[in-house]
Amino acid sequence: MDFNKLCPAMPKVELHAHLNGSLSRSTLLELKRFNADTGVTDTSDAFLDEFQIGAGDTRNLSDCFQVFNIAHRLTRTPGSLALATTLTLKEFQDDGCCYIELRSTPKETPFMTSRQYIETVSETLRSNAHLPIKSRLIVSINRNSSIKEAEAISELTISCYKQYPDVIVGIELSGDPNIGQFEDFVPSLTKARCAGLKITLHCGEVCNPKEVLEMLRFRPDRIGHGVCIHPNFGGTQETWDALCKFQIPVEICLTSNVNTKSTLDYNSHHFKELYNANIPVIICTDDKGVFSTSLSQEYRICADVFGLQPPQLAKLASNAVDYVFADEEKKSIKEKILNFINKNGLECMS
Repeated sequence: MDFNKLCPAMPKVELHAHLNGSLSRSTLLELKRFNADTGVTDTSDAFLDEFQIGAGDTRNLSDCFQVFNIAHRLTRTPGSLALATTLTLKEFQDDGCCYIELRSTPKETPFMTSRQYIETVSETLRSNAHLPIKSRLIVSINRNSSIKEAEAISELTISCYKQYPDVIVGIELSGDPNIGQFEDFVPSLTKARCAGLKITLHCGEVCNPKEVLEMLRFRPDRIGHGVCIHPNFGGTQETWDALCKFQIPVEICLTSNVNTKSTLDYNSHHFKELYNANIPVIICTDDKGVFSTSLSQEYRICADVFGLQPPQLAKLASNAVDYVFADEEKKSIKEKILNFINKNGLECMS
């Protein structure tokens, strides 16, 4: 089967997708119309083209975090946030995604509290449980948060987890990797872990071996990006040995890393080191709206650049199910992907 047909048709799971960064251009326009119709002043104050960061863009990883403000200003009310969540969910579904863990940082706005933010996203995902795509929520702690703010988000997430145990599955640390110290967030993350929540960390987006080692030794359930872990990519032998020892699954975001200049180009991406070392990897989008990509496109790029054959690509999709946070969904999702593999003669290569 041709990759252009295989990748969209193949059932896939998305485990690293920021809600506000995943808003497509059509969704942004829909949000502008919705806000105008409901009398909410548009404070986005930007051309929508500024929301997208392409391969030739001069902006880097730090600039990327400023871009999210455009989306945040369009999702300030419960109604607009619910609409953004619904439209994004359906776009992933249309791309062949059968399970997704959206992640988002709860925000206080003039129209809703942080609790209402989490409740709105959770209620929206719950109300869309009838869709073929199954969805869950990971609550984010931003690295620019104070210790007190991080503690508050952790406690809020635990509280909402009790309210929405069928929706909320984890907590994560993300944001500008040049801001904050990981050790400051360990108590908040540990408290969430003890309450039953899974942990994923943005790890190794920039060269910081000390922090990377601290994160890996914390033993999160997954890590995101993992750019600067291997010695050839800004890591050290110690960080690489730790990852190989702990076998922590890595959420790989090819286009995101290239477009933010974290990686020189696709051919230079650290995916090949992880894949060849049999480190668990999951192909993800990160911010499909910002980087003008899709999960299908990320799979196709992976196959084209690293010479993967269709059975190998299908095995990546199947293996990714092992690392989803909603254990109760694993069996049905795995069956769906394996049925596709068997139907199309894509039995996994040894």
